[in-house]
Amino acid sequence: MPKRAIFDKKNVLVAGGAGFIGSHLCRRLLESNKVICVDNFLTGDQKNIDSLLSNPDFVFIRADINELPDLENLPDLQRFKIQFQGIQEIYNLACPMSPLDFEKNKMQNVLVNSVGLKNMLDAAVKYQATFVQFSSSVVYGPRTAENKKISEDYLGAVDMISER
Repeated sequence: MPKRAIFDKKNVLVAGGAGFIGSHLCRRLLESNKVICVDNFLTGDQKNIDSLLSNPDFVFIRADINELPDLENLPDLQRFKIQFQGIQEIYNLACPMSPLDFEKNKMQNVLVNSVGLKNMLDAAVKYQATFVQFSSSVVYGPRTAENKKISEDYLGAVDMISER
């Protein structure tokens, strides 16, 4: 039986919520939701979410999505009543895919984009939650000095296989 929002606000999970975009998303979602922010601070930063920590509708969990804890049994999340209400939306922004740090984080990139993504999808299936996967301009390949803008109609190397 699906767990739907029978309470006053939805429970929303944001993986990678301490990053630049993730923290702004958390801030916006808090206007009408309860937000669970999961981040391991590999590339995210505590200062991005400091202003959110005092909000009773915001809980920060320092964790790696490759080893996602059982959210229903975390004491900090008891007030969100996940075991009864579930999670209605999941946003996955967890990925240390910065071109500057790619070599340093290459194994973490592989893991978070496979094991971590699977864990997020498993949570979405468990709670029948809406799932949104974020990406970045890195999927289009490196920028050149003469062409710093990325065309939105460039489909990348996968053109030979099929369109994205």
